[in-house]
Amino acid sequence: MRAVFAALLLGCSLGSPPAAAAPDLEIYTAGTTGELTIDAEGRVVDLSLDRKKLGDEVMQGFEQQIRTWRFEPIVEDGRPVRAKAYMSLRLLAIRQPGVDGIRLAFESVRFRDPPAGDEGVDEAISDSLAPPRYPTPQVKQGIGAQVVLMLRLDEQGRVAEVATESVDLFGNDVGRRPGQHAASFQQASEKAAAEWRIPRFSGQVVSVPVRYSTMSARGERWMRTRSVPVDVPAWVELERSSAGVVSLGPDGSRSSERWKLLTSLDG
Repeated sequence: MRAVFAALLLGCSLGSPPAAAAPDLEIYTAGTTGELTIDAEGRVVDLSLDRKKLGDEVMQGFEQQIRTWRFEPIVEDGRPVRAKAYMSLRLLAIRQPGVDGIRLAFESVRFRDPPAGDEGVDEAISDSLAPPRYPTPQVKQGIGAQVVLMLRLDEQGRVAEVATESVDLFGNDVGRRPGQHAASFQQASEKAAAEWRIPRFSGQVVSVPVRYSTMSARGERWMRTRSVPVDVPAWVELERSSAGVVSLGPDGSRSSERWKLLTSLDG
């Protein structure tokens, strides 16, 4: 699940979300994990987030939003039950120079059931996704990235076609030659993905994010982020609007299909 902005504002009055393309916005991203429990009616009744070094006030704002979420009830043996899920969250903090306060948003949220007998399947997928080589100039400059790839798999699960759907750069120097940096990460990602094999989703189209994090970036929990436009092939434009695309996490895991969030992430 993905949303560009959420209607949660800290330090300012609530208002309409700013346009994603506004050039003066400073956008920062971070990731964290957590657990939540819902009751038989799909309401959040228990929640814990790993706050890391993301700021207590900011994380309290995210927790307040999550506690308002409603889910489609989890049904077992024909009746709705209390259920627990693990979460992986990508968070956004948006600041507009000259304006007090920051706007918070959920970029994406993934849900997983507690480990069961088939947990080894995702591990097998993860093992088959050999990581790309980190481009040398970018690692020296402390620049990171997330490259979202779209893969068309053949009947044996090999990558028949690969293309880049989006590129986000991380770091304080992302404004210097962003197109060149994006091209380096794109080339490295597509080259590595061409050798992947994902038999579990043979004959399907899958979306996989590839993340590059420098040691310095790992120490900074919130990272300055800039999206760089890329040329998207026509087949990707068609597939990205299709409900048939399988969305995987960076480790090759798939969000649980049992967890259906009814609350819109964008407010």
